[in-house]
Amino acid sequence: MFPGIVGLRLFTLVVAALCIFIFYGILFRVGFSLLSASFAGLLLVTDLLFLRVGTMARMEMLCLFFALASLFLLVRTALDEHPRPVGKVEALFSGIFLGLSFLSHPFGSVFGVPSLYLLWRRKSLSTSLFWIGGIFPLVIWIIWLLPYWNLFLFQFGLQFGRKKELFTLFSVLTKIKILIGGYENPGVRILFYIFLLAGIGINRRLLKERFLFLFVWVLGILVFLFLSTEFYYVMYLTLPLSALGGMLFEESDRKRVIYVGSGLLFCNLIVLFLAYRKVGFINPEFDLGKKFSEEIAAELRYSKKVYLQAIPDPYFYLRERYPDQEILEFIPGELPVPSEMFVGVLDSIDTFVFSEGTKRNDTVENYLKENSSSFYKKNVSVSPSTTRKLVRAQAEIYLRKKNEFFLAS
Repeated sequence: MFPGIVGLRLFTLVVAALCIFIFYGILFRVGFSLLSASFAGLLLVTDLLFLRVGTMARMEMLCLFFALASLFLLVRTALDEHPRPVGKVEALFSGIFLGLSFLSHPFGSVFGVPSLYLLWRRKSLSTSLFWIGGIFPLVIWIIWLLPYWNLFLFQFGLQFGRKKELFTLFSVLTKIKILIGGYENPGVRILFYIFLLAGIGINRRLLKERFLFLFVWVLGILVFLFLSTEFYYVMYLTLPLSALGGMLFEESDRKRVIYVGSGLLFCNLIVLFLAYRKVGFINPEFDLGKKFSEEIAAELRYSKKVYLQAIPDPYFYLRERYPDQEILEFIPGELPVPSEMFVGVLDSIDTFVFSEGTKRNDTVENYLKENSSSFYKKNVSVSPSTTRKLVRAQAEIYLRKKNEFFLAS
């Protein structure tokens, strides 16, 4: 009924709704009142990054779903004054869900930190069924993977090398910027964090056990974020941070709570408003992506093999418009592979498309400079049809001259 990218996004949206439902269950199990849990949920569903990932065809939301299911099973009685040991069924299925989370996305391993904390609280760290459950899906996956083991090691090695290279290139300041990179206005997001810190100080001592659990959860994610290089991973922070915001409404000075809580919600709503106006988030009248894709497609009508690095991404539009066109969005130039090993790939490409102002791979950039006489250069610039044109999409297109393409081939 919903094939392709539309079906995948609808599936992700359903999974996101289930994540919210399980999130509520976790909050109630650790003692949140209806009011505090409702406010935490309100902060979550107004968080731009959570909504973005929840409407995209990415694996992060599925990873989050399995991880939350694991925490939901472990958190029962964990923060009580006298926690009960984890039951056999709880331990087994919690481990299975955590293993599935890791298989969905490697970042799922971060949820091992709060899971171990909950097991420690319930004096069940040595529960073998939890570890068996976690290993079980991994064993099934490895058995399925065995025929492709060498290919997996090659691909994983390249990905690991790429991450390692990016880790050495990114400064500490850049890694801090990643925390606010998914929000349209960094200043407003920083203000959100300031309000949150002020709120934590209101009743941290009264709710010590809940605060410690959320602190362990946040700290584990922050460590992994420091090792990673993608702002989409910050989405995993939105849940414990929303829970910390919800804690404001637990046995606190109501006047201070209203000020701080209003500040948190106001920051989220401002970011959503800016995203609606500037990038068309959930705005059906915002047609920048459609117009940009149409302009790019018009320039690429005679292209056979395209290197594409453009935002908004016209990939699916091009695939539908030109089904025989070969499109590369990720080539060895982005991996730690010597440039001479993939120069043949660059020679075989007749069109390069880059968004204006985006960082280009050094090897590809040098290739285009050294062979500038072999290309025509065109520029594309479009604005949305909305009344206030707050943003433009611009791209540079390098079209290889026909005679040069035959020589390169």
